[in-house]
Amino acid sequence: MRRRIVDEDEAARWFAKADRGPLAADDRKAFLEWLEAPGNAEAYQETADAWSSLRAAKGADGLMAMRAAALRDASGISRRRAIFGLAGAATAAGGGGVAVMMASAAGATIRTSAGERLTAPLPDGSSVTLAPLSRVRVQYDAQRRRVRLVEGQAYFDMRSAPDRPFQVVVGDERAQGSGGRFQVTKQGDTAQILIEDGALDVAAAGQAAPRRLTTGQMVSGQAGPKSVAAADLDALTAWRDGRLVFNDTPLPQVAAAFNRYSSDQLSLAPGARLDDIRISGSFRYDGAREFANALRVGFGVRVHQVDRTTWEIAE
Repeated sequence: MRRRIVDEDEAARWFAKADRGPLAADDRKAFLEWLEAPGNAEAYQETADAWSSLRAAKGADGLMAMRAAALRDASGISRRRAIFGLAGAATAAGGGGVAVMMASAAGATIRTSAGERLTAPLPDGSSVTLAPLSRVRVQYDAQRRRVRLVEGQAYFDMRSAPDRPFQVVVGDERAQGSGGRFQVTKQGDTAQILIEDGALDVAAAGQAAPRRLTTGQMVSGQAGPKSVAAADLDALTAWRDGRLVFNDTPLPQVAAAFNRYSSDQLSLAPGARLDDIRISGSFRYDGAREFANALRVGFGVRVHQVDRTTWEIAE
């Protein structure tokens, strides 16, 4: 017999109501009737178990505050966001963004999906803005603040706390400072750190002494020591405003950038020779299909809609 698909939002809503205190008589009657439907009791128990694991994070006051904010708003969000989301504590833009937080006594993981951009608070009042398809791990204790960028792109606005250093890890790079505004990026084996305001001491694995990066500087490249260079802050941080900026960039690289940020996808036809098409300009990163159609007009390429969200570009 096929199992009924459970409305997971309902599990979150009932749990949020029950967690706030005793149910009113009418709510209790409706709740008991809801529990009798196939799969609902299991969904409710899974929700309760997940919150129980978050409550076990004693001493992680900042993370527990984030959990509490999520619970307060759980009546209006999906069950998965209610269990692990930052909910009202996260401000999303672009594709409606979902901040997913897997919390424990050791820390939390926040991530975004394709086409989603969000700003989420950190336990000390600082904030992180994640680009689409990004994931960070947050670890705070009494001595330090530590964040690891696992993948994607993140912009940090860190409150100054000289007695509690902030450390960000991206690839083989370790950067540390007391506060400031900076961006880190990890794509495959390539890592990038740039400073919009402030200073960070940055060291690669195996490097004897750190280098200080200050406002307008960056390091970028694959594993090993990297040279310090000037950063084009306007272009490299434009994604925070929902835009991608290119300067004489080969079309395949442009398509890859759109595919990271946009829910629509650009596909290059097998064997198509498109490297000679160079793109310059500023584009909305949620405008992949409009960009594909502009290519048809401007460069005479063929554009074919493969499915609802995929556009193939051919010679």
